[in-house]
Amino acid sequence: MGRVSIHVRKRRRGAAWAGIVLLLAAVAAVGILFLLPYARAEMDMTLLDTAERRTPSVLYAYDTADRVSRKGKLHPAPNAALPDDRQSYTPYDQIPEDLVNAFVAIEDKRFWRHGGVDILRTVRAGAGYLTGRSRFGGSTITQQLVKNLTGDDRHTPERKLTEIFRAMDLEKKASKTKILEAYLNVINLAEGCFGVGAASERYFSKPVSELTLDECAVIAAITNNPTRYDPLTHPEENRKRRDLILREMASQGYITEAERDEAAAREIRLTPTPLPESVSPTSWYADLVVADVIRDLRERLGYGYAAASALVYGGGLTIETAMDEELQRVVETYYADVSHFPVGEQGRPQSSFILMDPHTGDILAVAGAVGEKCGNRLQNYATDTRRPSGSCIKPLTVYAPALEQGRITWASLYEDEPLALMNGRAWPANGDGKYRGTVTVGRAVAESLNPVAVRILREVGEKNAFTFARDRLGMDSLIPAAGGAANDETTASLALGQQSRGVTVRELTAAYTAFTDGIYRRPVSYHRVLDETGRVLLENKPAGEAERALSPANAALMTRLLGEVTRRGTAARYLTITQDPGIQAAGKTGTTQNTCDRWFVGYTPRLLAGVWMGYDYPSELKGIQGNPCVTLWDDLMKRCEAVYEGSAPRSDFPLPDGLISVRFCPLSGERLNEYCEDPVEGMPGEEGWFIRGSEPRGICGVHTEPPIRLIPADPGDPERIPLLPNDLLPEADTPQSRGPASRSSRWRLFPRGRFIGRGSGEA
Repeated sequence: MGRVSIHVRKRRRGAAWAGIVLLLAAVAAVGILFLLPYARAEMDMTLLDTAERRTPSVLYAYDTADRVSRKGKLHPAPNAALPDDRQSYTPYDQIPEDLVNAFVAIEDKRFWRHGGVDILRTVRAGAGYLTGRSRFGGSTITQQLVKNLTGDDRHTPERKLTEIFRAMDLEKKASKTKILEAYLNVINLAEGCFGVGAASERYFSKPVSELTLDECAVIAAITNNPTRYDPLTHPEENRKRRDLILREMASQGYITEAERDEAAAREIRLTPTPLPESVSPTSWYADLVVADVIRDLRERLGYGYAAASALVYGGGLTIETAMDEELQRVVETYYADVSHFPVGEQGRPQSSFILMDPHTGDILAVAGAVGEKCGNRLQNYATDTRRPSGSCIKPLTVYAPALEQGRITWASLYEDEPLALMNGRAWPANGDGKYRGTVTVGRAVAESLNPVAVRILREVGEKNAFTFARDRLGMDSLIPAAGGAANDETTASLALGQQSRGVTVRELTAAYTAFTDGIYRRPVSYHRVLDETGRVLLENKPAGEAERALSPANAALMTRLLGEVTRRGTAARYLTITQDPGIQAAGKTGTTQNTCDRWFVGYTPRLLAGVWMGYDYPSELKGIQGNPCVTLWDDLMKRCEAVYEGSAPRSDFPLPDGLISVRFCPLSGERLNEYCEDPVEGMPGEEGWFIRGSEPRGICGVHTEPPIRLIPADPGDPERIPLLPNDLLPEADTPQSRGPASRSSRWRLFPRGRFIGRGSGEA
């Protein structure tokens, strides 16, 4: 029995071991299957080659007449060659040994021995990730180079595995010194410096080959966290990390203890170098193109920022821009003259301007800030800055989707009255603090009446309005409700223009391209990018292939509604472009909370432009009257339109089939009866545009008897008896109320007890 029991136990142990082996084999098989897709990852060596190129790229422009067809002759644009913002690409043999050793000592001490991946560091980093102690880490210099060149910096296990196998592949294809050379020329070293050559010039005003030991450690200290260890802005933090690097170099045998002590005892003496005076700043347009090409190289072709920047500045690219040289000259010259801009109590605010062809989406000209441009890649307030849009958003999120849904017509009636009390105040308020009672949609758009916009938004639905603006009109800065604490699927954002983080002048202006014929045109600054061999790297397709956002009839109707803004609404008093012999114009004003921002987006039949004005740090524009953006738009647009005189015939806004004009009574929203309109005392009729079949059909039932004629008494008569009953109130006696838009006397019949005034509803 004993022997049988022993055999049974042996068989059981054998079976257990066999099970363990099978389990391990199964785990290994699953692991191999899991890793197989990542193991096939290869490094694109053209990205490595890109970092070495030093041939300037050149911007080209089409002749104005050939810009749309893109079939004309190209010629270099002004300041065509892009200056290399890297200062210099430094070959390995010009990099000091101390600088190489400083980076290796602190970033990857086993660099010279591993095959692209440091197994010990990777295992520790993986354990930290599984236990929640770190996100990843453990990257070698080779892995960091892969991440910089590819731009793939997602914090996911999949990305990390791909990076590991790419690093191993890179080590097979390139030498250690080649990898180090590329790494040291693309890393971010703060202050806009990419690479040790740029950093050496920026911080110490000398070539990298002349750096001392302690200066090498200062530069190597930056890469761990360029913001925190910037020696100009955080010298003490940089010094601490510099001393850590010196200790590591000593402990790893790169320097002696005496050398470490001597270098650590030295004060960090920075001699920062500004942009050389001999370098002519590029235009605002060149900066815009550079930013767009770098963005598209990253998003479409997978380049990292450093690799994309190196290719744009030193890759010998041919960039065919959408710029109109003459218009760019007009716009940039105008913005360089600060006398064109008002000065408030807190000084002269900033402003930006972008000009587009509304039929193609081409950006024709841009000015990114007020004053003479004195550097390259500066803050561009037209493309880089987001600010709340104010009422400029209403046509995009309220009126256009409401027209598409068939909810409103020009003659639809809404109450311009508060919807609620907030903190004891009527909400929403109009800009002039007045409410106008029952009004038409035409008047609500013209005078930017906030309560009407809120009422219509609620009919459209906040989700529908948000989706319409973001998906159909390219308003990518708007934040969905699932975006966290910030949220633009709100009444404040969509009806009143108070977005969570704001929008850019470029995207807001481009959204208005949909009002030309219903097709949204994505704004483009370049048509094609070609490499040194003539191969097309990037191309922006013609606007004819863009998607439709509105029906042609609703787009034309929206244009005519916005024409009321320039004819009798919030922009009318500032515009001269529409005066005889006049150019047709449409647009929308915008003012944000506390008057921190002013806007105007407007267009003629052939040009579209957006203007913004505000301070660097949002603050009330005290001491600046009216809306200077309308005046700026008017002044610049007249100059830009003049460029086309004689070369392109003047045209009017298109009138598609099925759009008709009808006069109606603005109190009832119905067709006029014999009592509605009287040249002396009666309520004037209103002319509106309608898609055939949606025009008013009924006859006004409000006016059922001849208008009351009021004979004012002699003010000096002591026996004077007031002729106005309680429900008759005088309309405000202002130049605007006596203008052509009124067409009637100063007396109007309104419901008892309600004060009705005229003026802008802009908010």
